[in-house]
Amino acid sequence: MNDYKGKHLVIKKAAGSYTHHGLGVGDGRVIHYSGLADDLTSVGVIEEISLEEFAKGKEIIVKTHDERKFNIGEAIIRAHLRIGEAQYHVLHNNCEHLVEWCINGRHFSQQSRRGKLAYSAGIGARALIGVKNPVGFLAGAAAGYVYINHQGMKKVPDFSELEKAFEQAVSAKAHYKKVLHLAKSSAEDFLDVSVRQNKVKKLKN
Repeated sequence: MNDYKGKHLVIKKAAGSYTHHGLGVGDGRVIHYSGLADDLTSVGVIEEISLEEFAKGKEIIVKTHDERKFNIGEAIIRAHLRIGEAQYHVLHNNCEHLVEWCINGRHFSQQSRRGKLAYSAGIGARALIGVKNPVGFLAGAAAGYVYINHQGMKKVPDFSELEKAFEQAVSAKAHYKKVLHLAKSSAEDFLDVSVRQNKVKKLKN
């Protein structure tokens, strides 16, 4: 089975009207933001689930990142750091934002950008109908964009703290690998000494 380790996974939802995103973490598991994962009323929390639960019978599409900032192991560490977070916002902190942050270190969502523009255009259209002036449309659209950005910022996590936690996790992992390497080298040296001592004993006998 393809476990999609470190891959950006995408499935189409609601007849392709929007997409849901997750990060494959190996062993048939995925970390995702659960908001809108099932329907338009789903609450959002970052959690680890099985590939089967993530896909729900739909085709899994792999989005490629040719120049990703973080390697597979680092991306998975970043995803695990955010498990339990419950600050989902469809436009400002969604499943696509999560995976992009894990892989590329940027808080970005293409479909969120389209959603913001559509929302702003809707506000502008209502303003245009009210004042019957193109300036009203522009002012309304601008006001709508500023409003949703202001509201959405309340849902964005503290990335500076997350980056500190990531650096600490990477450092701890590197230290652990170094200690493991030293322990292995010491064990091999001990075995070599033991073998030599045994050979000396045999020669004396």
